[in-house]
Amino acid sequence: MDRSTAINDFHEAHRQASLKTVMSKIFGHHSDLYSYDEVLKKLRMRGQVQRGIEEIPLDAIIGSVGRYTDFTRDFLPKRSSDSDRWARVKMATETSVGVPPIEVYKLGETYFVKDGNHRVSIARQNGQSHIEAYITEVVTRVPITKDMQPDDLIIKSEYADFLEYTQLDNYVDDVDLTVTAPGMYDELLDHISVHRYFMGIEQEREIPYEEAVVDWYKTVYLPVVEVVHERGLLREFPDRTETDLYLWMLDYRADLENQLGWKLEPDIAADSLVERFSNRWRYLVRKLWFFILDLITPDTLESGPKTGTWRRLHKQLVRRKQSPIRNILVALQSHEDSHQAYEQALWIAQREGSRINGLHLVDSEAAKNEEGVQKIRDHFNWRLGELNIQGQLVVEVGTANRKIVEAAAFADLVVVPLHHAPGTEPFSKLRSGLRVLIRRCAQPLVVVPGNMRPIRKAVLAFDGSERAKEALYMAAYLVQNWGMELTVLTVVKDENTRKQMEEANQFSKNYLQKHAVYGKHIIREGWPGEMTLAEAKKLQADCIIMGSYGANPLKEMVWGSAIDYVLEQTEIPVLISR
Repeated sequence: MDRSTAINDFHEAHRQASLKTVMSKIFGHHSDLYSYDEVLKKLRMRGQVQRGIEEIPLDAIIGSVGRYTDFTRDFLPKRSSDSDRWARVKMATETSVGVPPIEVYKLGETYFVKDGNHRVSIARQNGQSHIEAYITEVVTRVPITKDMQPDDLIIKSEYADFLEYTQLDNYVDDVDLTVTAPGMYDELLDHISVHRYFMGIEQEREIPYEEAVVDWYKTVYLPVVEVVHERGLLREFPDRTETDLYLWMLDYRADLENQLGWKLEPDIAADSLVERFSNRWRYLVRKLWFFILDLITPDTLESGPKTGTWRRLHKQLVRRKQSPIRNILVALQSHEDSHQAYEQALWIAQREGSRINGLHLVDSEAAKNEEGVQKIRDHFNWRLGELNIQGQLVVEVGTANRKIVEAAAFADLVVVPLHHAPGTEPFSKLRSGLRVLIRRCAQPLVVVPGNMRPIRKAVLAFDGSERAKEALYMAAYLVQNWGMELTVLTVVKDENTRKQMEEANQFSKNYLQKHAVYGKHIIREGWPGEMTLAEAKKLQADCIIMGSYGANPLKEMVWGSAIDYVLEQTEIPVLISR
């Protein structure tokens, strides 16, 4: 190659560099090389190692030691005075002797040119993908990638400062607290400080900072990140990191707690976060579908949440030998039946170690300060203190069933008094608020008629349907954890259903046996609701367990439901699963 051709190639490359510089200013893109010294200062060097000669990808070279202002990010020459030197190197690359390897520093997945900027520029212009280089690997506190942007450098600098201050990477192996926005490490430092403060109160001593850092990471951060993975938040929000989601979820949970007035578990907040903010098409379509249905469908005809949701969300807790009933929502009014429902909720909370979230509804803001409301609040708090149970009462303005349904999404179990049973006539069902609550409530529901009862014996009405299987799942859990006696009742209405019901009965036997749960299994002939009540009375049961309404609300409303019949006649609590 002659000199004039090389000079022409330079001018073409310089013209492209000028154009890219202008376009980057117009559109706000980053087109400059990074300064090695600036990056190293921000990321904190911990050591360096000689790696010898290797071929490295040209697109991973993002900076230079001394000449980062002379070239664009893709190594187009920016200075016209570089033409002679650039041309000489260009011609040398075309000779048989060639040019020696460049020298680079390696930081993470990226490279910074120590010697050989023009060789890199010409190799990029020639369309090469790799180049030979002497590599010195520099170990920094925070690694970087080749697609790093200026904001990324700010974030990584903050991360390096965070690690320098906390020394967390010296105490914990493979720690990764990467975030995607500046300022988030200050929030993490606040979390650690608050955690240290409460550790000191709990342990009645001054907590060394390094001890607080490690304890925060293991007992606060990692459990939340585990929920992030369990609930698929990284899949739902692919542009977020674990630490992004940790901070986002805790902030969102705090907002929800302020709105609701009670404490929430991280997994419940995570589910709500996905439901509300995920942009995946299935969530968007579902939101639109339920919005339309809510506009055109009467409440009593809505089919409610999908069957099996409760079991799917809580089975991981059971596997870890944790209670799936951590938060109980109880609806409270001033009448005695409401007090008895509260006592039933307290009885369950004692066995599960649950919180009690009380909800009292009034007609107006002014009514919140009435004497009757204060009496309910005083009684609620007195019973919590007497039994050493955690909880809080919230007083809100609104319609009972709708407010309970909304709040139930953030509980694990709902307890309500039995008022105005749906009845057995179609028109009475249409007017029934309890029926709306049963259909739309996202969680299992305990309906309490009259006085509360310690639940020692239960009858499970089982017909093999999907909702009955959810009731079977709950019943098996209660037998294992409450020591409850269980009788599984399958009712044959006529000869046409005999085979189906016998198969359902066998399914319940196999399920309980598989889960090492003892239960009595019986088959009766007659109407399901009538036989369920009769068997419960005969066995002196303390509770009836049933699956919720079927999937076809209109058909079930016309032809009748065992649930409605049982609620009309029962004298003992009824646990209705989802």
